[in-house]
Amino acid sequence: MSRSDEAVESIQTMIAQNGWPGGFQLPSQRTLAEELGFSRPTVREALVALETMGRVEIKPGKGAFLVDGASLGTPLGTPRAVANHSALSGRESQMYQFRYAIEPAIAGLVAVNATAAQKHDMGVVVAAMRTALESRDLTEFSRLDFAFHSHMIEAANNRFFTEAITPFLGIFFESQTLPLVLDDSVHDTVREHEEIMGHIRAGRSAQAHRAMEKHVRGVAERAGVKLVE
Repeated sequence: MSRSDEAVESIQTMIAQNGWPGGFQLPSQRTLAEELGFSRPTVREALVALETMGRVEIKPGKGAFLVDGASLGTPLGTPRAVANHSALSGRESQMYQFRYAIEPAIAGLVAVNATAAQKHDMGVVVAAMRTALESRDLTEFSRLDFAFHSHMIEAANNRFFTEAITPFLGIFFESQTLPLVLDDSVHDTVREHEEIMGHIRAGRSAQAHRAMEKHVRGVAERAGVKLVE
């Protein structure tokens, strides 16, 4: 079981033990991380997973709220039915354009701002991505892909990027899964992450920026989205 899955279970246990009703606002990510013993990126991934399962609703600028009537018995990894799936497809190109504008800047900051521990954690995720690819586990690969980008947002150590992107993490996660089929594109994705990580480890900000531009452009192209450069 991954750390984010463990965090999902811990948050659900906390909800059950406290008897919190639908509409209740969950503690902040910082508080959950401190009380449950997880990193903030892991808690953030868990909350996005719970939102995907239909158990919580993340409201921009406000926090995470329990959904009325949400069942805590849904198996881990079971996505909720999307009431309006066209909401993602209609904004797909906009999401990639947003990522293209923002993520290279984040990568550049990570190369100079990330702590040694943060760089290590991101390196572990990238290595695990290759392992998931070799075992042909695209579900785990997708989760790790999202985890890497989530860790990067945190490792930029700039609260304005974190606050700007957090409200969109749910649809961001869905956009991560769009190009994934087991072909050369997935191998390209791993190589691109490894290149980004190499520059981050070496503290090469400009190169990390360019490598992330290349990655987001490639992911968008593999999803059939043409970016404005």
